[in-house]
Amino acid sequence: MGFQTRHTPALSDAYPRPKSSPRRAIKFVSVAAVVVFILFVLLTSSPVPATVSSFPVFRSTAHPPPVQPNSTSGDAKWYSDWKWHNPFSSSITQDDTRSVLPPLTARPPIYAFYDTHSDKNEATRSAEAKLLLIWRRAWWAQGFKPVILGRAEALRNPLYEAMQGVSTEKSLETEFVRWLAWSAMGTGILANWLVLPMGAYDDDLLSYLRRGEYPKLTRYEGLGTGLFSADKASIDAVIKKALKNPKLPTFKTILDAIPQKAFSVDPKPNAIAFYESSSMADLYKPLVTTLSEDKPAGLLDLAKLINSHLHLTFLNAFPAGITILTPFESSSAVLTLP
Repeated sequence: MGFQTRHTPALSDAYPRPKSSPRRAIKFVSVAAVVVFILFVLLTSSPVPATVSSFPVFRSTAHPPPVQPNSTSGDAKWYSDWKWHNPFSSSITQDDTRSVLPPLTARPPIYAFYDTHSDKNEATRSAEAKLLLIWRRAWWAQGFKPVILGRAEALRNPLYEAMQGVSTEKSLETEFVRWLAWSAMGTGILANWLVLPMGAYDDDLLSYLRRGEYPKLTRYEGLGTGLFSADKASIDAVIKKALKNPKLPTFKTILDAIPQKAFSVDPKPNAIAFYESSSMADLYKPLVTTLSEDKPAGLLDLAKLINSHLHLTFLNAFPAGITILTPFESSSAVLTLP
């Protein structure tokens, strides 16, 4: 008796696949052709950018933001804004070459007059230049904006012509030119370049002067013509009165020419030092003698004396001492080296 092979039906026999109709195939081909045509048109009309920099989102602004006053120094540029904590300056300035810095506190100007037209030898001019630099650094450290004036500023003052017709002593003429230069600059502080701050930053007088508001003409007891503060209107008013004084040719200083009632006299300040010869005669007699015998050498010694006083004043402001952190000694040694 023989065995017969039994045929097992396949799954496809039980569920036969439907045959696609010709109409359905035509629709599919038509849709695919339309899609290909649309893609072709898009790619040929707007080509894909070749580089990342060509995308508009990465481009620089067509017009840079406006430049603020006093916001450049050489090649360095910055933008003052209270958003300076943002880690990316370009997100605020829209400029990769400008950094964002915190707004700086306004510094009131303090002026000193230096006559470059006077007859002085080169050694004297060099020594006086060092004293002028010390004067500027000292007042800058106290929050002021020191400015050296000359006859060029006085010539811009309309009152300069009125002074030309008056015969005065040479010293008084220099004083008038000094005040005319101050008046041309406007409201501020006028100081002799031998008047320096020798007090703490929070001293009452220095704090008052840093406010930049001087409603009346003020001088200070014991400083003579060394320090004044006033607004422009007060300065111009006293200059006009002094030029009309009939006794002007007999005066030697501008304090003689200006009525005393025009000044508001404040007590002698403890935070201001005036290094004129008359005030140093008792304490620094050898220095005064050197100034009279060899002025350039005496001025250089005076510069050393002033620097030592400024150094001592700075140390007295920190009685507990000063600690300088040097995490990178090779890069921060300038902070500790003399």
